Amino acid sequence: MESDKVVLHNVEGVARKSGTDQYGNQWIEFEVDYFAEQMPGECCICGKEIESGWICLDGGDECCDSHVELEG
Repeated sequence: MESDKVVLHNVEGVARKSGTDQYGNQWIEFEVDYFAEQMPGECCICGKEIESGWICLDGGDECCDSHVELEG
């Protein structure tokens, strides 16, 4: 990830939000489902292990909420 923040535009959704970053990549909120044997992810900016945050559908990067800014 090139910067210390992901800025998402055109954010939609209630239970699970989604949006588009400045490069046109699609991001969606996620939460680890341990019953489905999912594993925690790693923030692509700070390297912190995360159980919820945002995942890029166009590359697989994961990002914690503290590095995501929502616009609209």
